[in-house]
Amino acid sequence: MILSANLVSTDIDDTTDVEDSTEQIEKISHGLPVFDRFKYPYFVSLQYPDRTNPGGYRHFCGGSLITRQIVITAAHCLFNLQQIPGFRILPNYRNTPYIGPSDRTFKIARYVIYPGFDRRIFQHDIAVLLLDQPDARNGATIRLPIADVPLQAPLTIIGFGKIENEIVPNELLSAVVYKLADQICRYYIDPALYIRGTICAGNAIKSGICTGDSGGPLIREVNGISYLQGISSTYFPPCGSNRVSSYVNVLPYLEFINRAVSSLTGGGPRSDEFNIQWTQNDSYTTDGSTVDYA
Repeated sequence: MILSANLVSTDIDDTTDVEDSTEQIEKISHGLPVFDRFKYPYFVSLQYPDRTNPGGYRHFCGGSLITRQIVITAAHCLFNLQQIPGFRILPNYRNTPYIGPSDRTFKIARYVIYPGFDRRIFQHDIAVLLLDQPDARNGATIRLPIADVPLQAPLTIIGFGKIENEIVPNELLSAVVYKLADQICRYYIDPALYIRGTICAGNAIKSGICTGDSGGPLIREVNGISYLQGISSTYFPPCGSNRVSSYVNVLPYLEFINRAVSSLTGGGPRSDEFNIQWTQNDSYTTDGSTVDYA
């Protein structure tokens, strides 16, 4: 089992190559391009500095705007806290990870990582980000879930990254997957690595997430309303070879999200203080090591 983010090296400089040649780099495997540029305005691209890439930054994780200034993403996307000040957030203006001349980007002003996040098994893989400025666009947010997902319900995954043939696309991809029962997921996933309570989803053509899709939304559409039902978290390599991927179930974390938003917007402790406090209580590590499970 492997995280689905492009892992970032400890140091950033002009020559840093943050992509290990042995990594599984991600994109939605067995997905289709998103042609409607206005379909997913709440999707954002987390990017790190890379002067070898057009625009000077490179996409490594996704996220979702739940308010004009709050983004939900995967905790492991923030695994190296020292690099966070260099990240930028690029909203999904035109279904591409590349910036346009008039595009507005944002910095991460503060953040909260779930206190029980366990990077060894990807449990509680959720974080809340506060942008340095509100996004001025109207209607560019997704709603938090109000109910659990029924079995076999259709869900949509979206993201940037390499596909199953390792080609790097320049467009947003999507795929429809279906929620699966725990017993089916345990058939495809080592039971020791399967986290009860996560959303396991897939389809017959093995559509799923890969490295770089981490933090992106698992979307449920109900009566024309989009809900952030899950967060892309882990996949089972190689990309496009497994019938299932694993997603954080957002519903049980609503209290945490509300607490985090209140702290971030209400003048609570700084993000580093918030995480240091939780680090001491929950043995959360941020040593930047690569997590890779078979």
